[in-house]
Amino acid sequence: MGILFACLILGIIIGWVRLLPARVLQQAGRGMLLGVLILLFSMGLRVGADQTILSQFVNFGLQALVFAVATTIGSLLIVRIFEKVLLAKFPVHEDNALEVNPGGEPSHVLTWAILGTLALGIIGGKMLFPQEWTVYLPDLTSLALNFTMIMVGIDLGMNRDIWNQMRKVGWQVFLAPIGVIIGSIGAAMLVGLCFGWDFRESGAVGAGFGWYSLSGVLISDLHSLSLGTIAFLSNIFRELLALILAPFLAKKVGPLALVAPSGATAMDSTLPVLVAVGPKGVGIIAIISGLNLSLLVPVLVPLFLG
Repeated sequence: MGILFACLILGIIIGWVRLLPARVLQQAGRGMLLGVLILLFSMGLRVGADQTILSQFVNFGLQALVFAVATTIGSLLIVRIFEKVLLAKFPVHEDNALEVNPGGEPSHVLTWAILGTLALGIIGGKMLFPQEWTVYLPDLTSLALNFTMIMVGIDLGMNRDIWNQMRKVGWQVFLAPIGVIIGSIGAAMLVGLCFGWDFRESGAVGAGFGWYSLSGVLISDLHSLSLGTIAFLSNIFRELLALILAPFLAKKVGPLALVAPSGATAMDSTLPVLVAVGPKGVGIIAIISGLNLSLLVPVLVPLFLG
């Protein structure tokens, strides 16, 4: 846990202070993607090589779906209560609006790349990967995880405009990520209680906040492959639910509650849909909420499992 957090902080410092040449820092996003793909391929190899995991994959999927539905509802409910109780009407000012290109194709390409990499890993682990080589996979995962954390930190540190926007918009915008944290983790713990899980395990799954590519490999590395698989699937289902619900919710709730189901994905993969269906200014709310939740995933997940 300490090493991961140190790598994240190191990355933020490098990105904020610009300790590396600009052309190198600009590749942080690609570096993060490369690290995630290596992690997912490694996770796939471990899943494919483990007959116990493969035999229970359908059961894991059903458990993951329950977690996804619960965390989505929990997030939406808490943030909606915040909107009703703490704010008569959330002030979305036009001068705080953020221009965002609503084209979502790159996000879909990335999603398919992530799923394809995991699938290739599972097939490779099942059919091609020598069993005696699996002992080296934990070391590969740890190295890739540390590298990815540095890249995540650099990417966050370089986004100075977003940090400035937080101060500009005001304290109200933080109600969205706070509500998502309470709703997601609380709902996940209730589901875990029904499944007979330890609250730390269910809390870690809820703390993924929809960031399936990172939370799944974090939990696999820190706890077990089975729990990591459930977390991965749960957060994939959560993103799909957020995309499906967004057009309906846009007509029923305020902008804070609209971004709640998306969790950490509000700043990237679900952002185009939120901007397309939501009111003017929802873009900055989504990005700030997603940024804060993304920053907390690599902190809270190890905290629960530490």
